[in-house]
Amino acid sequence: MKVFLDEDFVLQSEAAKTLYHKYAENEPIFDFHNHLSPQEIFENKPLGNLANAWLDHDHYKWRAMRSAGVPEEVITGHIRKDGSVKSDAERGGSDAVAKADYERYLAFVRTLQLCPGNPLYHWSHLELKRYFGISEPLTEANAREVWDKCNALLAKAEYAPRGLLSKMGVRELCTTDDPLDSLEYHKKLAEDWKDCKVRPSFRPDFVLNPENPAFADYIEGLAAQDGKAIDSLCDLLAALSRRMDYFKENGSLVSDHSLENDFYLPATFDEVNTIFQKARGKSGQGKALSHEEIASYKGWLLIELGKLYAQKGFVMQIHIGALRDQNAALLEVSGKNIGEDSLQDFNFAQQIGAVLSQVYSAEPNARTILYNLNPKDNEALATMAANFRNCQFGPAWWFNDHKDGIEEQIRVYARTAALGRYVGMLTDSRSFLSYPRHEYFRRILCNFVGGLVESGEFPWQEEALGNLVKKICYQNSMDFFSGK
Repeated sequence: MKVFLDEDFVLQSEAAKTLYHKYAENEPIFDFHNHLSPQEIFENKPLGNLANAWLDHDHYKWRAMRSAGVPEEVITGHIRKDGSVKSDAERGGSDAVAKADYERYLAFVRTLQLCPGNPLYHWSHLELKRYFGISEPLTEANAREVWDKCNALLAKAEYAPRGLLSKMGVRELCTTDDPLDSLEYHKKLAEDWKDCKVRPSFRPDFVLNPENPAFADYIEGLAAQDGKAIDSLCDLLAALSRRMDYFKENGSLVSDHSLENDFYLPATFDEVNTIFQKARGKSGQGKALSHEEIASYKGWLLIELGKLYAQKGFVMQIHIGALRDQNAALLEVSGKNIGEDSLQDFNFAQQIGAVLSQVYSAEPNARTILYNLNPKDNEALATMAANFRNCQFGPAWWFNDHKDGIEEQIRVYARTAALGRYVGMLTDSRSFLSYPRHEYFRRILCNFVGGLVESGEFPWQEEALGNLVKKICYQNSMDFFSGK
């Protein structure tokens, strides 16, 4: 029986151990997609206690607690509907908060005991070990001891957000930002902190979703910020182009899109411009659109944005297949991004193929990363990515981000493309304690490659294979996103 979380955790062959410990383990991190707050990184305030650090923003943990029957008040009672954390006064004063936070933490500890096979068990223990030096499994019996030790460390300056990022070797990270964002804190960080580059990502969700009730108001806001009227699709693209330039001036390398339903039907400029006018309406009163109109608008705009990204040197990230906000009652009480999303199930291969074909036909040097949430789409998306130069089948995303999902994603990538060009892993997280997930990925990667050697399916060429996994861990993503 192997020891839990020893130095060879997940590594099942001598080749895997060599690849990880000699080549992959100490590589720095470029986290090209996450949901960290640039304001929190700039302000660099202590995270608080372990419940704050672990449970204030982490919907992965909330989902597990909910599935274990923990009352919702314990899980998300500390947050407002807009996602911000309630003040001590709102929660009954400092004594009540301290008690409630410990109970929330203890509820998560109890939940973990029910979670063999869940990545949270591995992630949480890797976090305890790498950040706090705690190696023993977390149980109710040692929960108070762990709480006290972690809280004592979290009170230290080096355990504020910047220290935690530096501790894990994070050299660059890309946050997720609306085109209207002022990027105030990205600017301040660029001047104030040189250890890690905090880059914005251009995510125009509102612009791509004309069915959203806030669409018309958003277009008005974009026009006001741009200082020019937006009366047509041409005006819209021009305004978005200027916002891209602003993002690029402030370090952006990448855009991001979430596609959750049909997103392409062929349409002419005039047809889509009519749909835009209908969605925008007069005085913010847009009209309802048909399914076909929405897909036509999204596809046309997505293609035009893809061309602009290529011209400006942005990588285009496309995330496909989330089914969001499925618990209406919970959404009403606690808001979005609280762990009430699941897998969408629609067929999109022809749609993404049509979008990519038109983008790459116009801009052969475009760079794209494709992510799927439903694992049934692994092979479709991987083979689609291989149709185009500099198009990547992206890392295992969200509900696929576990040992089995990462292994399968690597296997699919390896059998459909050149694994040595893979851009590696990201966190996709709101938690400053999430960076050991890169270690988790690296161990799984080295175990996959080492397993091929062990079974005689690939020759043991230590230096070549060592450099291959080393580049996947860091340098490939740096090169891909910088356009090298």
